[in-house]
Amino acid sequence: MTAVAPSARATAARLAGRARGHPVALAVTGGVITLQSVYAAGMALCPRMTMTACLAAAILVVLGGSAVAMAARAAWLGTAAARAVAALPRTMPPAALAGAARRAGIRRIRCLAGSGATAFCAGLLAPRVYITAAAVTTLGPGALDAVLVHEAAHARRRDPLRRLLARAAADTMFWLPLVRWWSGRQAEGAELSADQAAVGYAGRQAVASALLAAGEVGAPAAVAGYGGVTAARVAQLLGDELPAQRPAPALVFLSFAGLITAVWLTMCLGQAALAWAGLL
Repeated sequence: MTAVAPSARATAARLAGRARGHPVALAVTGGVITLQSVYAAGMALCPRMTMTACLAAAILVVLGGSAVAMAARAAWLGTAAARAVAALPRTMPPAALAGAARRAGIRRIRCLAGSGATAFCAGLLAPRVYITAAAVTTLGPGALDAVLVHEAAHARRRDPLRRLLARAAADTMFWLPLVRWWSGRQAEGAELSADQAAVGYAGRQAVASALLAAGEVGAPAAVAGYGGVTAARVAQLLGDELPAQRPAPALVFLSFAGLITAVWLTMCLGQAALAWAGLL
């Protein structure tokens, strides 16, 4: 053990040097260091653990590994989304946009070139609203106000960050189908909440007109965008009572089985590593 530790520390130092300035590499490096620390602690404690303590340690390793993987995935998605938004073509905003943005209370807004009438909110810590020039010129004043108030609600709630974290959790914890179901419900709930703000400001007719005119501009999946008509949004506009959202029993069962499998595999791999090291 004493001969391995200096080499591991030197490797970690080299990885840290390469990771500077790159969020994805930095997250991976942090994950490697964390896993190494957990493994070292497990090597020292597992031979003296009871079955209950070993099970608890396996659960902590699963949760810790999932957290590290989620952070790395979120860094990757955030970087990709930022690059995709930066690559979108910009154009001079029409004259009507400044007044509409002021009425909606939006300070950070960018106008994009494109034939689709759409808008979205992007940015993790300081969200901005992006809207195509076609949306400004083709939407009526009420519908334009509805779109901008909708996106302003996304910005206030930092929905792009929420959506990115939910997607990263769903991608990394694929063995828990309930996480992907929850991610979808979070995205739908954000749209419903933003629609409520738009209806309160511009009225149901204006929001309905904006939804009918919503197009696509190639916005990254991690941002909160206007569009994506769902049954729940239409039902809310019509004033219908929304049904309670509950996961299917199959999702609950599969998630429970996935958790048991992950913990069991972790315990088996841990025991195999200890046996290989001659500690069992």
